[in-house]
Amino acid sequence: MDPLNPHGSPWIARLTQATTATHGCFGIFDKVYPDRLNSISLSIRYYRHNQKFVRDSGTATRPGTWGRFRLLRWKVVMTLLNLAWRFIAAVTVTVTGPAAMGQVFHPSADPVNFDPDWQFFAPVDVEALAELSPRKRAPVGFFGTYDRTYLWTSRSETEQSKANGDFGWGNRYDLGYMTDDRSGWLVSFRMMTGPNMYNTTYQERIDRFNEDDIGDPIENPVQPFLDANDPQFGTRAYLLGDSLNVFGLNNFEVNKTWRREPYRMGGIIEPMIGFKYTTLKDFAMNQTYSRSTSDITTPGGAPTTQTQQETLISHETSIKNQMVGGQLGARYFTNLRRWTLSGEFRGFAMANFQNNDYYQRSYITQYSGAPALGVDTIATDFSSGSQLTQSSNQEFVFGFEARAEAAYQVTKAFSLRAGIDVIDFAQGIWRGANPGFGETGLQDQDVQLAGYTFGLSINR
Repeated sequence: MDPLNPHGSPWIARLTQATTATHGCFGIFDKVYPDRLNSISLSIRYYRHNQKFVRDSGTATRPGTWGRFRLLRWKVVMTLLNLAWRFIAAVTVTVTGPAAMGQVFHPSADPVNFDPDWQFFAPVDVEALAELSPRKRAPVGFFGTYDRTYLWTSRSETEQSKANGDFGWGNRYDLGYMTDDRSGWLVSFRMMTGPNMYNTTYQERIDRFNEDDIGDPIENPVQPFLDANDPQFGTRAYLLGDSLNVFGLNNFEVNKTWRREPYRMGGIIEPMIGFKYTTLKDFAMNQTYSRSTSDITTPGGAPTTQTQQETLISHETSIKNQMVGGQLGARYFTNLRRWTLSGEFRGFAMANFQNNDYYQRSYITQYSGAPALGVDTIATDFSSGSQLTQSSNQEFVFGFEARAEAAYQVTKAFSLRAGIDVIDFAQGIWRGANPGFGETGLQDQDVQLAGYTFGLSINR
């Protein structure tokens, strides 16, 4: 007779068989799931304990409702305790793991692993480069590039010559790193201070030559400066300016980059996503000159003498487009012996916050004598002040930038490179125009830039 089942209950018999089978496989079970062994043993003991309680009460049937509830409650408690212990263990490993492995694992120091042995100017081993796989040859660690840019810039739609454009110089810097895990960052800067294109008109002053100007602007400067003899023509003159294309651009961007596995022919693509901040400035100036003859009078008296007067009026509009947004793009490159051929594309979308400052400045000069030749005169200069008008606007800008470059590896780390660059602001740009000289309300223009770049790179 089974001492655990003296009454021959079928429920106890099945439980006993299950218990025996379970303990028979504990040799394997406890190696795979050791944390479950205690839970099963405790469950079996409580099955038996509950059966003993029922047997002592004079019944040999399945445990009652209270017994099943106690058993279920125990299972829930054990499960929650098991989860709690696992959670505590995971937190402990997470918190103490970096301290324990700090000597061998530095995830934030991956870029420092760039170890070029500082032989940047060592000769290039072309044969060794040819034997490297595309993945091995793709550089990792820090890199940097500098390019001098010479870009053609379209003119404002307010100009009669809007179909034309002008070239301007600029600088471009790219800095970043790529880790062995094929993940990195790219920071890019761009500055352009041109083009600065004007139509100028030579306008002689009334008193063409200032005998008091001895040509030494440092030791004996002429005051005001407008009365000095022009250093190019040797006479007093105004160079009246009419702007055609006066443009400036500053750009800053930060991009997260990834490097994909090489394609079958060895090319590698690096997708990127990033933040972009661009400032585009435009300036418009139109100057006019006029002469007149008038009488000088004393307060309350009759005219005492006749004078000549000349007036220069300068209309100046300065516009700033401040754009902030994001961009998506990719860089594709492949290697051919010493050469690295690459292409880049970025598509951007930005909010544009526009500001317009308009000045009208007047410069007046009066001469003491009537119109005559060879007569000494005294000139009096003064400004009638300036008028300032300000306005602002917001627009949406989208566009793209595309590059194509070829770099020739000169030393182990340095390469000389050249390429082409195209930038298109498809809409949302405000460019300068002065009242009376063009449409001032064209706040949604487009701008195109295209031209050449040349520079050098290290580890790129």
